[in-house]
Amino acid sequence: MKKLLSALGGIGMAVIFIFGFFFFFKQPQQCTENILIVGTASGYAPFVSLNAQGEYEGFDIDFAKELAQKLDKKLVIKDLGSMNTLFIALDQKMIDVIIWGLSITQKRLQKVDMIAYQGDTTTAYELLFWKNIPDSIRSIDDMKELTVAVEPGSSQEAALDKFPFINKKSMENVTDALLDLQYGKSDAIFVEPAVAKKFKQKFPNDLKSISVPLSNEDYVFGVGVAIKKDRSSLTTDIKQAIDQLRSEGVIERLEKKWEL
Repeated sequence: MKKLLSALGGIGMAVIFIFGFFFFFKQPQQCTENILIVGTASGYAPFVSLNAQGEYEGFDIDFAKELAQKLDKKLVIKDLGSMNTLFIALDQKMIDVIIWGLSITQKRLQKVDMIAYQGDTTTAYELLFWKNIPDSIRSIDDMKELTVAVEPGSSQEAALDKFPFINKKSMENVTDALLDLQYGKSDAIFVEPAVAKKFKQKFPNDLKSISVPLSNEDYVFGVGVAIKKDRSSLTTDIKQAIDQLRSEGVIERLEKKWEL
């Protein structure tokens, strides 16, 4: 009898888990006309992070507030933890947009609409090392069999995959990757220039870097808001709002505030 009850209990927990997953991702569309639901994830300074008071802050948070105000919508922020979860939520219309320092790449533009709001074309990423760069390393080609931490699903990971001789280590976010580097668990981390700049400002004497040129297909055309392709009306509204924020100097002011 105990074994039967234990088995039934296990089945019950499995059913609850499956139902919970289905409930989160298969709910009817929650997006409404007067609310802008923004998907993001903390741990990505200077774009999104949590301060000492547990409040969201960063360039993207300020930008999202300005965007919602310009659209005359109430802002709702959902921290979904990872890039993969963000894109699932966007596809299932659990969120309206992703605002998360998201790089505009040719590959992403095939899947979602993206509207640029910050940054220029990026033709190189950076390898960051803790304390010093080994004498034997002059470029990424010298990183054979060394471990490089990177955020999964990011454009940096896509670029790093071009170097199969490197031991790639997936970390949930760039903050965790930096901690991994500090504790000597990775030989380097692979990040975009804005993140590298922020980290080097925080640890000016500890972080050293090597620039890694990108192939043409991996170029990043700034940072953009991601929107599901079948929401053309929202895409048009957001593009107009961003154009206004740019012409009014709001985006430039936020870039100066967050040193981008």
